Amino acid sequence: MNKSKELKIAVFCDFDGTVTKPDLGDEIFKVYGKFEPYHSQLREGKLNIRDYWRTVCSELKPGTNAEIIRHFAEQAEVDSYFKDFAEFCKENDIHVSIVSDGFDTYINPVLNKLGLDWLHVYCNRLIFNDGSPPIPVYPYASESCECLCASCKRNSMLNSIDDNTVLVYIGDDYSDYCGAEHSDIVFAKKNLAAYCNEKKIPHYPYSTFFDILRIMKDIVKKKKYKIRHHAKIKRKQAYEAE
Repeated sequence: MNKSKELKIAVFCDFDGTVTKPDLGDEIFKVYGKFEPYHSQLREGKLNIRDYWRTVCSELKPGTNAEIIRHFAEQAEVDSYFKDFAEFCKENDIHVSIVSDGFDTYINPVLNKLGLDWLHVYCNRLIFNDGSPPIPVYPYASESCECLCASCKRNSMLNSIDDNTVLVYIGDDYSDYCGAEHSDIVFAKKNLAAYCNEKKIPHYPYSTFFDILRIMKDIVKKKKYKIRHHAKIKRKQAYEAE
């Protein structure tokens, strides 16, 4: 890292169960498709993530199109402080990206409704054709990463930063493990918090973005941010693996 340059901050935020209170992707497949036994098979390692997405997409009820999913997504309950957090980051020249293993078909409508369509989104896509079940597409897949995501959050992060960037990661579940390992500042709840405790990854526990916003304001005001040594090593290893 070139120490003569001032450090900057970039935030990478999970979507399902983090921006939205429920896991919106899970809810869509529960309502319009067949969630089980496939989700349990994924958790048990009997299905890999790409096969899981292909299977649950193929099980969506006939007539389930992008418009139906969009309308469902717009009704989702969102963390009421997320917009305040995103706008605080924008005001302080902190780049914010959504990194999700979900799909653009429901993520974009939520962000548009919040007036946050300026956020960059790294996620999977759904292709709808002639009333057939949608086809999942993985533009951010990685063959070198062993994370539990079809949309590799690690690579999406590392491909958009330089050596003078402090990575802030926000998440809640197993798809966030890899992202947290490669980040300098981590905000974690639920399964991700348990994983951070197990792996001794320093993190801030949070309940809502009210907590995150309060802590980030203090971090930015006092410039209490730096590159985490173990995260820097992990990022170097990731670059070499690619």
